[in-house]
Amino acid sequence: MANNSWLSNRDPVIHGVRHQSPPRIWQDGFPLGNGFLGAMLWGDGDPLNLTLDCADLWDSRTDDSFWKGNPAYTYAHLRELIAAERYDEAEAIFGTPTNAITPTKISFGRMAICTGPATAYDCRLDLDRAVVTGTLGTDQGDIALTSFVHRSLNVVCLSLQSEKPLGADLDFIPLAEVCSAMAGLGHPDPVTRDEGNQRVWAQQIPEGPAWAMVWNKTGPDHYLAIECADDVSAAEAKAKATWESAAKCGFDSLRESHEAAWKAFWDVSAVFLPERRMEFFWYFGLYLLASSARRGAMPPGLQGVWAMDGVMPPWAAAYTCDINVQETFWPAYTSGHLDLADVWCDFMLDCVAPAQAYTQKVFGTEGMFWPGGFTGKFKLCDPSNWYSGCFSWATAGWVASLPWLRWRHSMDRDWLARTGYPIVSEVFRFFRANLVEESDGRLHVPLSDSPEYRRSSARESFCKDPNIDLALIRRACDWIIEMETALGLSDLSSDASRIKERLAPYALTEEGALCLWPGKALDESHRHPSHLMAIHPAMDWTIDDGDEIRSRIEASVNQYLGLGTYQWWGFTHAQMVGFAAVLGRGEWAYDCLRQFADHWVMPNGLHVNADWRGTNHSDFGFGSTRKLDRQSTPFTFEANCGVCAGINDMLLQGWRDVVRVFPGVPAHWREVVFRDLVTEGAWKVSAVRHLGQTVWVRVTATVPGLLRLLDPFEGETPDVPQGRVLLNEGRYEATLAAGESVVLQRKGYHFDARQVVERVRQSPASLIGLPPEP
Repeated sequence: MANNSWLSNRDPVIHGVRHQSPPRIWQDGFPLGNGFLGAMLWGDGDPLNLTLDCADLWDSRTDDSFWKGNPAYTYAHLRELIAAERYDEAEAIFGTPTNAITPTKISFGRMAICTGPATAYDCRLDLDRAVVTGTLGTDQGDIALTSFVHRSLNVVCLSLQSEKPLGADLDFIPLAEVCSAMAGLGHPDPVTRDEGNQRVWAQQIPEGPAWAMVWNKTGPDHYLAIECADDVSAAEAKAKATWESAAKCGFDSLRESHEAAWKAFWDVSAVFLPERRMEFFWYFGLYLLASSARRGAMPPGLQGVWAMDGVMPPWAAAYTCDINVQETFWPAYTSGHLDLADVWCDFMLDCVAPAQAYTQKVFGTEGMFWPGGFTGKFKLCDPSNWYSGCFSWATAGWVASLPWLRWRHSMDRDWLARTGYPIVSEVFRFFRANLVEESDGRLHVPLSDSPEYRRSSARESFCKDPNIDLALIRRACDWIIEMETALGLSDLSSDASRIKERLAPYALTEEGALCLWPGKALDESHRHPSHLMAIHPAMDWTIDDGDEIRSRIEASVNQYLGLGTYQWWGFTHAQMVGFAAVLGRGEWAYDCLRQFADHWVMPNGLHVNADWRGTNHSDFGFGSTRKLDRQSTPFTFEANCGVCAGINDMLLQGWRDVVRVFPGVPAHWREVVFRDLVTEGAWKVSAVRHLGQTVWVRVTATVPGLLRLLDPFEGETPDVPQGRVLLNEGRYEATLAAGESVVLQRKGYHFDARQVVERVRQSPASLIGLPPEP
């Protein structure tokens, strides 16, 4: 085939955010990061700001008086109180606020430099290179701006080039000076001093790390090095060494190595979509994850490495495990960036011991329970806040799905033995120890809830056998059996088979739709489609499971949509992109994608937790009846990542060991290309869609296996390698060794990489008018 070296999809126009007026508030800034450091660049030059954050910066102190004063804080006692409808007593023990600020994510504050107010502004964040470049026009002349957070060196680089010296210093404003809550944490005063043109700040976080930053006050090239260590002297020594290394390299060399590292990142896989805005969201979601996750650093919480300026982080920037963590890391798998998934999986492995201790303390059993929200070092957020969520079994099963996906997309047995199985097996042991056999011979979840239904009311939120729990327990049984088979183990498989067989059945309405729990159908529009977990993402029910299950899926979807979307949030639309795609409903998937893009992102592309434009699309926001204070509206980035993952699902799926190409694209996406996406079974897939038809597919085995590819050619006989690929009941099958590839293409089709990309770029992707036939 001609020209078969794939192009890197590097397009600064599509893959970028351009501001032609100054981002005067933090929410409109440019996010930069390297997985350890984060910087939001914003301001009009009077001043120009870099709000700074660090993945490892947590104040993990807890209010031990809560636990010491609540010896009755146990699952068994909670069950007794709820069963007896003694809600006031339950509230007194489990729902009394601690009023503690910590544990919480914390941040540094902001760097600021006064260049003079911008009379003209034109700057762009280039996602391909992770660099902000542009021009600030001032009364004193133009200033050429360049800024990036180096990909591997912990240094923020800022260059401000002008004909006349700026005559301004780069100064630091600590968060404690602009945020009273931060000041209330009682941290010791920082160590500060000047050493010529160099300035040093360092501070010890009580019961936590120390941080230090070193920077040069005057430019035009500024290097801001930030490091963490166990104590101030060690952190300062690391930061000084980092600064010296950066200064020795020089700005241009740093930028060159930084851009080379990002090029290597983007070369792993690529997506080409006929709508520029939608292609942007694939790259932006993956960019945000890669900018906020790095092995060896703490995983990103709700805001990644972009602490909101001037405030303590909303929801403590915690690890919220009932959709936020999951959506955050979903893009890592299909994009082929499993090192990003490892950031979370490594953290889970480190948390096994404290999670076991927590489970023993609260549940009195073996295994590993994961509460709904916690911070670094597995420290719980205020356990009284929505306390039914602290006992939701679903969170344990849902976080266990992330190492499961890591295994499925690599089929790496060494990793499975070392990391994946130790995590999933401990979650399974929790389920096994706490399920209760009743007189019907079934195993039941005695007390839990359905995220986040009526959590402000214990009377309405606590329940037995929520469908979300049942789905995840069933799937955990499947995961254990497959993992033990792969590892040659049999420790838990028999119990897994027994539990799945005897587990309580899903609760259904008379029409066959999934309920929240037995006797309780969802009765309001809701942001969490958690009761539909069996359909997505657990995939316990699929469209391949026969007429009865397909009918139940249809009834469940209709019931959920029939309640309206007015209480959906941005992360709901993000999840529903993938939900619709696995049902093969590309038009619905596209509509969810469009709704997210139209209503839930700010001018810089970041997801915001409000209908901030006041469109009345959702009542979570301010609509036309209230004025929105954007500066206090919380941003979370999991939905950006979730949308990226949803687009992956539209392009490629691999559930039940069958590879599906373009299973969820809308009809008007007639020209689509993707390169080297990875599906379950560790198959690396590239494909071309031309004039609305799949015309070319290449599959590469990363591990030995039997490829089963659902016929993407609509029954037409393609060109296939003779004797290597056989059609079997609508699936093309081939046994491949690691590194082997097969190519299937429509007869008469000639693949040319440049041509297919050009076709995508020229495709109108219009919903108006009838397109030409293939």
